[in-house]
Amino acid sequence: MPESLHLNKSADGEILRRRHEENERKTGNSKQEKERIFMECIHLNFLTDNKGKKFLSPSLPNSDLNGKILKVIISDGSTKRVYPVFQQKAGVYGEASEYILRHGCACCSLTTALAAFVEKYAKLTPDQTICEIEKKHFPKEVYEKNYGKVMARQMPVSLYGISVILKKEGISCEYVGNFEDNYAKKQIMEHLQKGSPVIIETSRMRRKGRRIVRFFDKKYAGSYHTMILLGVDEEGQVVFTDSATREWAGEVQRLKRADLSELISYMFPQKNTEDTHLYFSRKKNTGGYILLYQA
Repeated sequence: MPESLHLNKSADGEILRRRHEENERKTGNSKQEKERIFMECIHLNFLTDNKGKKFLSPSLPNSDLNGKILKVIISDGSTKRVYPVFQQKAGVYGEASEYILRHGCACCSLTTALAAFVEKYAKLTPDQTICEIEKKHFPKEVYEKNYGKVMARQMPVSLYGISVILKKEGISCEYVGNFEDNYAKKQIMEHLQKGSPVIIETSRMRRKGRRIVRFFDKKYAGSYHTMILLGVDEEGQVVFTDSATREWAGEVQRLKRADLSELISYMFPQKNTEDTHLYFSRKKNTGGYILLYQA
């Protein structure tokens, strides 16, 4: 565990240590406690229309999708993938709980993808992704620099960083940084209709082309936010995972649906396409989306 996710060696650190111990007693950090986390489950199927395009069925329910973990089971013929969707504010991630609450959307999405595509990670949790997966694949100095900062300045893994880990774990993917809206809409929709997911990043700003129409819209992000598009439903709406809890979504939180054009209006292209920061640095260095390919 990075040192800053542990306790500081200072007078304040003693206070934090006591708070942490109290939090541990409340939330539980043992394997047995984690196994008692309530896990909702939803089953979806990929069906194929007369044009050969895949869509998800049945439609999402209007409630009961607000748990700490939602297990999304998607069947496609004889194959099946299980996407565990994690709630950032669940408070069940031990010493990483505060980080995941504040910065953990990318980590939660990465964990979901790894669990769905790599059999040995089926029971992976976001705190394990931070302490084991990121530590395994990122240079030591980069990893320790990020998690050695005070909590407010620690950053989430970038889309580029996610793509690096996915590839190193044997998952075929393509990071698309810079994009034009119309092309992105076409590419993402075609990809989803083949039954393959897409990881996206949104901002609090809503665009219309290159023009910002609302600076503090915040419908899909308080600042920046990472989610996974899983497919398209029968009504042409995109079904996507969300680790955040939004008031407007009521009891439909971990799995939401929206028009793809709307989601793209909150996404943003990467301006500095040569950037290779593994953790979020500046807006110009991140953005875009990741296409994941089925094996």
